[in-house]
Amino acid sequence: MTKSKTKFLLVDPPHRIWDILKAWIPSPGCLQLAAYLEDYFSIDFMDCTLNKSPWHDLEKKLRADRPDVVGISIGCTYFTYDGYNAASLVRDILPDAVIIVGGAHPTLNADECFADCPEIDFICMGEGEYTTREFLENFAKGNPDYSHIKGLAYKDEQGNLVINEKRPLIEDLDSLPIPAYHLVDMEHPYIGLPSEGKRAFLVNFARGCGFRCKFCSESVFWERKWRGRCPELIGDELELLKKTYNRDTFYVGDNIFNFTRERSKGFISEMKKRDLKQNFWLQSRADIVVRDADLMAGFKEAGVYQFMIGVEYSSQEVLNTLDKDISMQTVEKAMQILQKHQFMIMATLMIGHWDETDEDRQKLFDFCTKYVNHFGLNVVTPLPGTEFHTEMKALGRVENVDYRKFDYIQAIMPTKEIDDLDKITELHLGMIRKFYWRPIELWRTFFSKNKILRHHHRYFMKYGFEVAQHEIFGKPLWVQENFQTFESFLRERGVPINGSFAGYEPDESVEI
Repeated sequence: MTKSKTKFLLVDPPHRIWDILKAWIPSPGCLQLAAYLEDYFSIDFMDCTLNKSPWHDLEKKLRADRPDVVGISIGCTYFTYDGYNAASLVRDILPDAVIIVGGAHPTLNADECFADCPEIDFICMGEGEYTTREFLENFAKGNPDYSHIKGLAYKDEQGNLVINEKRPLIEDLDSLPIPAYHLVDMEHPYIGLPSEGKRAFLVNFARGCGFRCKFCSESVFWERKWRGRCPELIGDELELLKKTYNRDTFYVGDNIFNFTRERSKGFISEMKKRDLKQNFWLQSRADIVVRDADLMAGFKEAGVYQFMIGVEYSSQEVLNTLDKDISMQTVEKAMQILQKHQFMIMATLMIGHWDETDEDRQKLFDFCTKYVNHFGLNVVTPLPGTEFHTEMKALGRVENVDYRKFDYIQAIMPTKEIDDLDKITELHLGMIRKFYWRPIELWRTFFSKNKILRHHHRYFMKYGFEVAQHEIFGKPLWVQENFQTFESFLRERGVPINGSFAGYEPDESVEI
């Protein structure tokens, strides 16, 4: 196959790493897109977070390679301004380059993205593979008309937003290649999930969910549909990751791994047959765990060590308002099934609901102490583009609109009883500490028969000690050595950028 001469650079901009994990995983979406496109175009992928001097290195790359088209990933709302700043840098260095961005946030908020970052030329709406390929083919032909490309958004000559016909989702994910792991340094010291083990990694084998939780941007992005790769191709990818990259423990990022029983049975069979000695942490829903109670022993044999369940809250009334479509009785039954088979249980939870009280938070905490090993507590965050965000904004409750705060740790909205957002953030951190410092968790840290659980708890205990030493004695916390704010980069560069994103004010507290 003859490749187009169009030079395409796919960029995941510099990001600040979450200091609890002290690690980074290359974007599965970018790696999948790159793998699909590299058969057709001259493509390069730059995960800037892994570079020694991310912003400076990106500038050098742009000047040296001079790509015709630059694709910028905005993987989540929290990373929005990183994407805008990258677009500003590209436009300054390569005035004639075409800039296309993609991801859930720009897809669900296209008008806002074009308004806030005029450097953006196009937005890939939804899945990127087919839309980006057709877009690049059209560009290579020199055709200025993009109106026929499904899944594309842009501004016309009068500055009006144009959103082309929606592109149908890719039904057959098995038609896509294995992600392009060869385009990143898989031995980079940042790459991994140290809380799960020395050779842990994140993988995705499905897209979408099929349920309608109103707070979930992925549910909207994937149009409430689920599609998954077949067990044989899952096995092929896992075998590659084991034999080529020596990765043995995986967080599987599928929203619901066991969405269908047939796929679950196939996965169990495939893993037992291949005998790769790998371990898996899967996401699921309580009602599906209950449905698949008879498969749990098989999951255990296949190497699954943990299930992550979206509990969200212990109040049925709150669950109903979030369209969770599940009962607490079902949640408790699922927990009992998982405990019976000795799986580690991670519960994803949310505090900061409007009518929430201290008593409500205590009930949630007490429920989790009966079943949960990993307390995945978040602060309620209304992601733009979701029904939940629309409701909360209409009620005037979204008080913080700085997307750098949309990290599920910092409060965005007050509650009826607490109008101080910092206090809600402190309550969140306090509940996490309270959970892990219970005597039973300390005992498990040293004496649990589950070696992954011991490792997990020791990792978070060590982090807790680091934070305590910082708060009591002022000992510095871990610092991402290569992180640099865009503002600091501009000062070092010494040359201003025309049109750099004005909404991203300096944050000296995180500057190196």
